[in-house]
Amino acid sequence: MKSRIKKITKVISINITILGILLISPALFYRLYLKLKPVLTKQNNQTSDLRAFYPTYSNKEFSIELFNELSKLPKVPYRSFIGWRREKVNLKYINITGPYNARKSKGESIDNSVWFFGGSTMWGSGATDSQTIPSHFFDLTNTSVYNFGESGWTSRQSLNQLINAIGDDYKPSAVIFYDGVNDVIFQCRSEYITLPIHNREFKLKNSVKPFGEIFKSKFLKFITSPYIDLGKKFNIKLLSGTSINSKEYNCDTNKEKASIIAKHLVNNWRTAYALSKSHGFQFYGILQPTLFTTTTNYEYLTSGAVKKNSQFEIQYNIVYDEIIKEIERNCELDKNFCSSMIDGRDWLDGKKNIFWDWCHLNSYGNRVIAQRFESLLKDEN
Repeated sequence: MKSRIKKITKVISINITILGILLISPALFYRLYLKLKPVLTKQNNQTSDLRAFYPTYSNKEFSIELFNELSKLPKVPYRSFIGWRREKVNLKYINITGPYNARKSKGESIDNSVWFFGGSTMWGSGATDSQTIPSHFFDLTNTSVYNFGESGWTSRQSLNQLINAIGDDYKPSAVIFYDGVNDVIFQCRSEYITLPIHNREFKLKNSVKPFGEIFKSKFLKFITSPYIDLGKKFNIKLLSGTSINSKEYNCDTNKEKASIIAKHLVNNWRTAYALSKSHGFQFYGILQPTLFTTTTNYEYLTSGAVKKNSQFEIQYNIVYDEIIKEIERNCELDKNFCSSMIDGRDWLDGKKNIFWDWCHLNSYGNRVIAQRFESLLKDEN
């Protein structure tokens, strides 16, 4: 009897082991593939990022190197009040330095300079240190600059960073907020109900759950990751984890949500404007142009990017209209604040091959924006 139980136990143990191996192996091989892919492409002086091959970049050797460098930036750690901030790095094209871990700019100075705030477009994704909007602005004006932009930031995070810098006794000559893209696309996600919010709230909430819950969640994500990514790649809803009726974004069907996003963005600008009045610097809030608000070509984008952009365009059309309404409402209440809010939606009209996705620009596109800023500040003076 004991011998029989022992044999049954052994068979069950072997089957459980085989089942475990079959369950874990796809995830292990998939993670190994993800680790080796950048190494192999680098050895061939290539990149897995197809955007490096767009006509946005004439020098492919340069763009491949730039996107490879962008992909190997370290993970972004949590920072109180501002959500997150990149770590310092010293690379060929990308350098992050200074007391606020800011992207290096030509003509950089933190005091008595023009401070630039915004998301990854202002930070300079797809550009070298010398090709960012602040660096081009320095080239055009010979005025000192400081780039506070950070990937993924909304206008509320920029406002918090501005408060931090002023609290540290630094003083700008002018402050420019370049907003709209992240405020819309992150807060329009269907799972976000209570606003305002930034795109890492769920991630931060999950990180402070009990260890058992975190382990179970991460293990499940690890096991299912190859199937979910496969589903997303081939639009297999059952594998990708999305239901047939689910919507990733809902500002088009939830007009109240769209209005709240617009009100918060303009209120963040109003608060920054109030700080400018009390601390003696100029302030401008710029509604950022996108691929959808300007007349420029995009036929070179990949089919996946075009499909994603079609979802984005609906959200931007709805919320940007609400932002314009909110600007007009504030203009009726305060003429002085009105002159600080600028509609930049058409700033890139007619500029060919400048976008490498729905909002990020090459060096020439960044220079066009810098020229607009130059004219804005010149008119004021």
